Amino acid sequence: MIRQSELFQQFTYLEQHVLLTWIEDGVIAPHRDETGYLFDRIDQARVALACDLHYRMGLEHASLPVILSLIDQLHDARHRLKALTRAVCAQSDVIQDDITRRLSETGKPDPNAAR
Repeated sequence: MIRQSELFQQFTYLEQHVLLTWIEDGVIAPHRDETGYLFDRIDQARVALACDLHYRMGLEHASLPVILSLIDQLHDARHRLKALTRAVCAQSDVIQDDITRRLSETGKPDPNAAR
């Protein structure tokens, strides 16, 4: 973990009031002790992403929580998909073939669907 001063050395363009706003808005959730904020690797990566979105891409402060929430949802969906893939791979060939067949049928028009 690093302290706030080290974070500002790492992200020289990051302004203190911007970081504090992100913390207040819940965009960044660092640990805190009696001397201040502590940032782990995940916090640092999130600060890097927030800085890219805000400073380099011009994203407004109000939009940042929404965008980061959507990114979090994508990461969660990716994690769940990987877990599902591992579970399918652990099944027998017969079950895997059935799953593959059913997935290939997905997206085909249902001839019985009402028009």
